[in-house]
Amino acid sequence: MSSDNAQQRLTHFAMAAASFMLAHQVAAKAARDGLFLSRFPATDLPKIVGLAAIVAVVFSLVFSRVLARFSPARFVPMAYLASSGLHLAEFFLIGIHRDAMVYLVYLHIVGFGAILLSGFWSLASELFDPREAKLRFGRIAGMGTAGGIAGGLMAERTVALLSTDALLLVLAGLHLGCGLLLAAMSQWTAPVRGGAGDEEEGWAAARRAFAGAPFLLSLAVLVLLGTTSAALLDYLFKSGATASFGRGPGLTRYFAIYYTGGQVLTFLVQSLLTPMALSKLGLGKSVMSLALAVAAGSSTALLLPLFPMVASVRAIELILRGSLFRSGYELFFTPIPARDKRAVKTVIDVGCDRLGDALGAAAIQVILLYPLHARTEILGITIVLAALSVWITTRMDKAYLGVLEKGLLTRAVELDIGDVQDSTTMSAVLRTVSVQAEVKDRPKTAYPRPTTVTVAADPVVEAFTDLRSGNAERVRATLVKLKRWEPLVGPQVVRLLAWDEVSEAAREALTGAGQVVIGLLTDVLLDEKQDFAVRRRIPRILARAGSQRGVDGLMEALGDAHFELRFQSSRALDYLKQTKPELYYDKETIYEAVKRELGVATPIWQGRRLLDTRDASDSGFSFLDDVLRDRANQSLENVFSLLAVVLPREPLKVAFRALHSEDRLLRGLGLEYLEGVLPTAINAMLGEVLESTPAADPGKNPEEVLARLMQSNQSLMLELRKQRPRESGD
Repeated sequence: MSSDNAQQRLTHFAMAAASFMLAHQVAAKAARDGLFLSRFPATDLPKIVGLAAIVAVVFSLVFSRVLARFSPARFVPMAYLASSGLHLAEFFLIGIHRDAMVYLVYLHIVGFGAILLSGFWSLASELFDPREAKLRFGRIAGMGTAGGIAGGLMAERTVALLSTDALLLVLAGLHLGCGLLLAAMSQWTAPVRGGAGDEEEGWAAARRAFAGAPFLLSLAVLVLLGTTSAALLDYLFKSGATASFGRGPGLTRYFAIYYTGGQVLTFLVQSLLTPMALSKLGLGKSVMSLALAVAAGSSTALLLPLFPMVASVRAIELILRGSLFRSGYELFFTPIPARDKRAVKTVIDVGCDRLGDALGAAAIQVILLYPLHARTEILGITIVLAALSVWITTRMDKAYLGVLEKGLLTRAVELDIGDVQDSTTMSAVLRTVSVQAEVKDRPKTAYPRPTTVTVAADPVVEAFTDLRSGNAERVRATLVKLKRWEPLVGPQVVRLLAWDEVSEAAREALTGAGQVVIGLLTDVLLDEKQDFAVRRRIPRILARAGSQRGVDGLMEALGDAHFELRFQSSRALDYLKQTKPELYYDKETIYEAVKRELGVATPIWQGRRLLDTRDASDSGFSFLDDVLRDRANQSLENVFSLLAVVLPREPLKVAFRALHSEDRLLRGLGLEYLEGVLPTAINAMLGEVLESTPAADPGKNPEEVLARLMQSNQSLMLELRKQRPRESGD
């Protein structure tokens, strides 16, 4: 069997195992709550929750010790099979010692469930290499979500048609299937075996991680507070459900439907809202959404003392914890080295999470000892804890960015910018890369240096003084306050484009000035005596201005000696043609520029590199091709950006992709299209650069070639996406 087929088969088995695992998790929640509350009063919940938390912590310590001696491939399947056998024993003994078995079921599901879930992903991370994991874990997790929905429906039907006790047989079957699938997966590869010193090194790694990234302490406290709040809300929800539905199969069916609905909504929020929230809000605010929702919902529940209100607040907590909070929480571990991350996550995921359960249970137990209105007291504590969580999250982004930027600058953290999902991490990556490029390019006399200037009462002179201060925060604040454009400060703002710490603010100020600064920007762009760090950043601003004067200046800049300036100018013209097609773009000037670009020697053509990072933070400034922008030859990309100004853009994009394809037929089709639309001289020069020429076919219908080229776009995209992970690992 080929390697690709083996990986595909392994993925299918992992998807099936994940569906069994999550189906068990959702059905087990219904069985756990239904069995316990049908036998014991809701006031006994704090006791069992606290005991389950202790059991979970003990199991996690034992589990980590076992994995230190044996690989996950040997132990995890056995653990699932053992869990299946325990469910069978619980089913046969529950009629004999019901109270004891109900307690055992609760401890089994709560204390052992999270450990098995962690074990599954530990095994998966060893069976798949990092590149394959990036491609396949999303599909595995998606199938797990579908399995969770099916598990909830299965639990409801089992109780309706048979009994609550019969759910134990269903749970046994689900863990049996998962264990067998994992055992089969473990036979196909040789996972890395744990070493004797792994555990000791893990604790040392945890200490190093907390010392090197203090924001992790805040994250641990945040998990502790959140889990405590969840335990408080869970008690109110379950006690209210018992009062509303009584003790019997109806209660278990309600729990099954409730958890299934929560799983469906979690999936929808995770799929539709989470990517948008991470992109627009960043990590801190995405994580904060859980605490804000809990605080708002608990406050409303105080005013509306109805069970549906409490049930809604608990559902919102479950949904946001499994979507927005979980996604942001996982991304907060970005700056942490892999070994340290595993050790820290064990402490936070298991220790803090279960300690929160125990604290919540203890708080409820204390409240129940006194003749108080438990509902009011519990909701009040929940609101306070949520407010503390909000306060903590407001401080985490800044600390996280400091650790991440330091790691990026020292190469302690390596990130693929294509994998960054959130705006917080993206901003840190872009700033760091920009700083590295600027340090490399900047002359030894650093710019700007603080200067001593007498402060005048005139607000314009005062603004000029602030802009010359050399203090980044002071400069940014002044740029934001420039409500009305002053010609006196214009040249100084342009100079600030060379200073990375404030260049973004300077660019926003110049863009906001509109048509007033186009003349100034054009003059600086075309003046070879000006700082090149300033000149190469001007085309982006002119692209936003959308004026004929800006187009003319960019056209003239196509003859500049610096490749990066020509590259940025061609991109700006491409953008202007898309947004302002009514402006005049001289075709002959463009074709002459293309000829100059194609006429250079091969080493120069292949060796061109950009000093500035691509403007990925500006979502409106499109690239010629998002799929290939990090891998394409920059000289060729520059040529196609120019051609897109005078030729149909979409067919050019497809042809550009075709030239990067490994499929000879698709590459030939792209060359054939270019032969039909390019002037003969340019087509011949392009063929020499590519060391390939299309097969001439005078009888070929150009419209037929264009139709075939556009039809090939989908297959090209699929092929190029398949190439991306392979090339990134070279």
